Amino acid sequence: MRCESSSSVYRPSHVSPTLSIEIRASYEAGRMLGSGELIGKLETSWDDLLDHGDEPFVLSFPPVRNGHPSLTLKAAIVHACDDQDVALSDFLVDCEIARDTDAGHAQLAAYMTSKMVSHLNIAVQHFQSVLDQCPVSHPDHATALTNLAYARLRGYARNDLGDIDTTTSLFREALAWRPQPHPDHPLSLYNLTEALTWRHNKKSTAADIREAAKLYHELLPLCPEGTYLRSIAAGENGVDYVIVGCNNLPEDASDEGIHLRRVVLELCPLGHQRRARTLYALLQSLYTRFRQCGSIDDLDESIKLGREAVSLLSDGHPERDSYLNELAVSLEYRFTHEGKPNDLDEAISLYEEALRLRPVGHKYRDTSLDNLGGALIARFKKRGDIDD
Repeated sequence: MRCESSSSVYRPSHVSPTLSIEIRASYEAGRMLGSGELIGKLETSWDDLLDHGDEPFVLSFPPVRNGHPSLTLKAAIVHACDDQDVALSDFLVDCEIARDTDAGHAQLAAYMTSKMVSHLNIAVQHFQSVLDQCPVSHPDHATALTNLAYARLRGYARNDLGDIDTTTSLFREALAWRPQPHPDHPLSLYNLTEALTWRHNKKSTAADIREAAKLYHELLPLCPEGTYLRSIAAGENGVDYVIVGCNNLPEDASDEGIHLRRVVLELCPLGHQRRARTLYALLQSLYTRFRQCGSIDDLDESIKLGREAVSLLSDGHPERDSYLNELAVSLEYRFTHEGKPNDLDEAISLYEEALRLRPVGHKYRDTSLDNLGGALIARFKKRGDIDD
């Protein structure tokens, strides 16, 4: 978020003794279209301002979105002719594009507060007018696309606007105009992911959640820790939503499906609360591809991932028995293919632990009994130990 202000303010003698200062912000890091969204306002007197003399001082604003904005100012008196009328806000461009943009932001802010659809409709009209005046050759074309798409997305999220496909296309076009290393490339990536996740949320479109995962994989390394964009991208409604959505997709043992699982796992670094479930989804796909294609490398990796997943689950975790069983099955299959006795021993230990977690009456207890019995018979045939 960036705040802009003029470097000097000239006060004619006939103006009000009260000074009003506004914080207007744009989430774009590049050119700012219009004067931005009004997010903070402060009134003080000229006398208070000038009492500081030539010393710099801090002017604190009321809290804004959990932040505490402030400006460091230095005041000086410049005498001018009384009839000289100098514009107070040099940064505002006196043109129809800037006026429409500011009017759109004002109407959108009113919609977000009042939930009146009429404000949304007027905001969309203003932003559409700006886009019509900013053709592809205009330096603010991508910003105009983003403003219109953002307003439409807010309406879609509240069920006041039904067309999400047009909104997604607008964000996609804005991203195309801001390739890396454009300063607003990360923001455009995030905007597109937000549209995709909202469409997935309402339509359960698997393609959207897959694309969102790939976009987040590109986005997160571009968002340093502590930045606002990182805080919203890494939150519950950001990448976490995408991780859960991908983990709930049907198993896909194709090369593309396994690649997606690897991408999602990279979104879950060590310590991430969803890493175990994401490991489980990948290992299942690798195990299935092993069964289909017979590559021992897939089986080896499945076992490695399974061991990590089990290590991340506490003894009381409700899915620990399933993870133990999955790992044991993979180890038993590797024993069958390579004959390593340690694999069978480990599989039996895991089957026994899973069985302890499935007491009499558990819906999968019969499965655990069957798996453990089969593994014990296999070891008896290998070693002849009557205890097995």
